[in-house]
Amino acid sequence: MEIPIIIGSAITRINQSEDRWKAVYMAVWGYYFQIRDKFENTPYWNKPLKFGLPAFPKGFHPYTPSELCSILTSKDEGITFEHLITLFSLFEELLNESSKILCSKEINASKKQGMNKFFEENKDIISEQELKELNLAKETRNCYIHNNGRIDQKWIDAYKEARGSSSASKREGLEVGFSSLFHQVEEWHKLIVNLALGIESKIKLSVKKVS
Repeated sequence: MEIPIIIGSAITRINQSEDRWKAVYMAVWGYYFQIRDKFENTPYWNKPLKFGLPAFPKGFHPYTPSELCSILTSKDEGITFEHLITLFSLFEELLNESSKILCSKEINASKKQGMNKFFEENKDIISEQELKELNLAKETRNCYIHNNGRIDQKWIDAYKEARGSSSASKREGLEVGFSSLFHQVEEWHKLIVNLALGIESKIKLSVKKVS
C-alpha cells in the first residue's frame, strides 16, 4: 500500500509554495524598479500612461508611473499574508486527509479544535511550543481574512500563549505586534513545511505496517 495520492499532492504543493510566493515578490519588485528607472526624474513621472495588462479586455490600465510605483511598494504585506492563507489551506487539507490514517477518527482541521486534536494524537510530530506558534499563525491568518487585519480576543489569547503574558500586557502594543508578525510568516512557513515532512514520515511508517 502506497501513501495516498491526495496526501502526497498536498505535501508537494506545500513544499513548492515558497517558490511560488517568492516569485510573486520578485515580479512585483522587478517591475517596480523597471518603472522607476525608466520614468523617475522625467516629464512622464506624474503623467497618466497606458500600462499593458494582457488579461484585461482593453489590454492596458492607466496609471501615472509614480502612482504605479507607490502601489507596487505597498504590496509586501498583502503578498505575504496571501501566502499564509494558501499555506494554511494546503496544510489543513493535509491534516484532514492524514487524520484518516493517523487519528482515531477523521477530523476537520479548518477548526482550531480539529487541528489541535490532530496533534494531541500525534505529539511525536510537534513540540508544545511549536503548537502554540501554529495556533498564533492560524489566528493571524484569521484576523487578516475576517477582521481586515485587526486583532481580536482569540489572537490576543494565542499571542499570550505563544509569547508570554508580559509580551501582551497592552492592547496598543499588540497592534504593533500584529504588523511585526509579517516578518515571521517565513518562520511559520518553515514550521509547516517541517510538520508536513513529519506527517509524511509517520504515514509512510503506518502504510508500511499495513502492507
